[in-house]
Amino acid sequence: MLKRTMMISLLAGCAFAPPAYAKSEPAAENGGDIVVTAQRRESRLQDVPQAVTAFGSEALERLAIRDTESLVRNTPSLTFTPVGPGESNVGLRGLTTDLGLAPSVAVYINDTPFDFRTDAYSGTPNIDLFDMQRVEVLRGPQGTLFGSSSTGGTIRYITNQPDSSGFDAHGEAFVNSVKGGGEGYGAKAAVNVPLSANAALRLTGTYEKIAGYIERYDATLAGLTSPQSDDDIVEKNANDATIFSLRGALRLEAGDDFIITPSLFFQRIDADNPIATQSNLPGFGRASAIGPEPSRTDLLVANLTLEKSLGNVELVSSSSYLHKESDATLDYTALGYNILGEFAPFASLTPAKADTYVQELRLTSSNDGPFNWIAGVYFSHTDQQLGQIFVGQAFTDLLDATFGPAPGPVGPVSYDYIQKTSDQQLAGFAEVNFDVSETVELIAGLRVYRLKNTLEASCTEVVPGILCGADTPRVTAKKTSASPRVTVNFRPNSNTTLYATVSRGFRAGGANAAVPPALGCSLAESVGAIFSPDSVWNYEVGAKVETPDRVLTVNGAAYRIEQKGVQLAIPDPCGSTFFANAGDARIDGAELEVSLRPSSHVTVSGQLSYADARFTDVPDLFGAAAGYAEGDRTPETPRWKFALSSELRYPVSDAWEVYARGSWQHVGKTPFAIDGVVSSGRFRPAYDMANFDIGGESGGVDVSLFIRNAFDKRGILAVGSGAVSTIVGAYENVTYAAPRTIGLSLRIKG
Repeated sequence: MLKRTMMISLLAGCAFAPPAYAKSEPAAENGGDIVVTAQRRESRLQDVPQAVTAFGSEALERLAIRDTESLVRNTPSLTFTPVGPGESNVGLRGLTTDLGLAPSVAVYINDTPFDFRTDAYSGTPNIDLFDMQRVEVLRGPQGTLFGSSSTGGTIRYITNQPDSSGFDAHGEAFVNSVKGGGEGYGAKAAVNVPLSANAALRLTGTYEKIAGYIERYDATLAGLTSPQSDDDIVEKNANDATIFSLRGALRLEAGDDFIITPSLFFQRIDADNPIATQSNLPGFGRASAIGPEPSRTDLLVANLTLEKSLGNVELVSSSSYLHKESDATLDYTALGYNILGEFAPFASLTPAKADTYVQELRLTSSNDGPFNWIAGVYFSHTDQQLGQIFVGQAFTDLLDATFGPAPGPVGPVSYDYIQKTSDQQLAGFAEVNFDVSETVELIAGLRVYRLKNTLEASCTEVVPGILCGADTPRVTAKKTSASPRVTVNFRPNSNTTLYATVSRGFRAGGANAAVPPALGCSLAESVGAIFSPDSVWNYEVGAKVETPDRVLTVNGAAYRIEQKGVQLAIPDPCGSTFFANAGDARIDGAELEVSLRPSSHVTVSGQLSYADARFTDVPDLFGAAAGYAEGDRTPETPRWKFALSSELRYPVSDAWEVYARGSWQHVGKTPFAIDGVVSSGRFRPAYDMANFDIGGESGGVDVSLFIRNAFDKRGILAVGSGAVSTIVGAYENVTYAAPRTIGLSLRIKG
């Protein structure tokens, strides 16, 4: 309590300290002047009749928003579960996802969606927010304009585009140190080069070494279930990682209002070990494994955007190709010990890859009259492949001795599984805006879509019938449906927007692979292989109000979401897990955002969200197996989440201006799922996080000292079994927020 009181006092002190020098020019994005494209056309943020949080480049810097984790802490109703360094599963308004399922939140970089199914060891890529024009978070279903996987909402990363008007370059470098861990550092740079009066090139590169803080122990038989001493440490700061990214875009103005923009984005994540620790080991930040558990994830995004003005209509074509490939190694020795009762070291290798093709064509009107519209067609096709290979001669020999003899040679590979899925979406959409009067606008939209999902799997093993299920021939699921949206927008004056919305969102279904017959998984077999898409209806009212001088802005929304056919992982009594449409849920929530700028020196902002997400209907068959019931809270959604931030700028001379920034975020206790399976009655505890910056600017140079997690809170971000802990029953894998991190940053602005 004392720390929380001190934290609020510090923030208030930063916010209301009196200025002493002449007024500096306010930033262009303050006062609600951010222009967004949440409706697929440019609009002032405060004029958009839906719940949107947007951060321009200056706000991203002021709030120290660098990645998904910091974006989550500053956005109402946005949550995340880390999967590994640089990757996470995100949720909005209580709608989340887990491994093996399609996302509940659509994530875009410009016009390209990251519509991958999550797999066991990788999720949605976290994009470095350096050289971003803005980030938009659209809360609530966006099925009409953004399609599948936008049941909770949509996150849009809008990059800075090439500009032929002049040369520009900027960059930053930083170093940091983690309490009880190692040192991190990084460098980022962007350059804009005019090639002619009608062409320009923009390149952006980032590199970051993430400091580790987890100690890795050399696992022994005793170490699987009991604590170990410091003498057993074989690697300190074992969860070091590096993230490298490169973006490039070329803008060509080909004449007659025709613009061609090819772009390329590449990101590589190399992690030495997982970011989770083990609850059976004493102290904070410890994990045990026979050997290192490295992983690598590569992401490539190529896009070609064509823009053509046709008078009062703008034609846009966006063609994208995405390739994602990952490899991870995990120690599975504990699994072998549980099955066979003997210590036989072996590892699980999990190669995965995905290829996505996306094409969208849309026409957008720009009439001066009361009627405007947008219409388009959309196609996407994703092929994903996930493998799992057990490698370890000792384990293979043990299987052979226990269940054999094997019909063939007994090498180090005991199990080799491959699963292939494909997801295809074809859709047409349209939305119209009609000004009924000077103060009333009616918006109506519809998306008609067809989904097709397939799954097939094959498996080989050293001793047949022990680990593999029967091969799964291709299973196909199809669905044709529609998602409407209707909004009534009332603007009594230029500073007030009042709206009411009814909208629908949807998420693709899928199929389950066969399980080993020897397990006798009767529940999974009775349900069948296919699970259907789930969908939501959203009923929402909202208000956006600002003072005439735009010193104070207050935005709020209240909503009810009805979710049908919730996709969940269900544990079969046989020990396997399968996906099913396991009931319905209801989410009642509210959101509030406040921004105050009493002078050009002071900015204060805050956000609050409330979500009561509960199951309203649970089939007895699934509730008994998974241990959840009607009225239980749905997983991964805190009831309360709020944040407060402030900045004080103080010119100390004609050349220098100093600043102090502070932010505080609170996340309430959160019900969780273990590897997708609902864990009824179990909660991650609430936690608080505080960040501070102090620095100065002069002539385009910015130097600052920063502290992240200033009070060194042990916020639990995720709880899971990882690969083996639920089977062993000895421990759980826990992912914590990184300990207190202190660093120094240098920025050079163009």
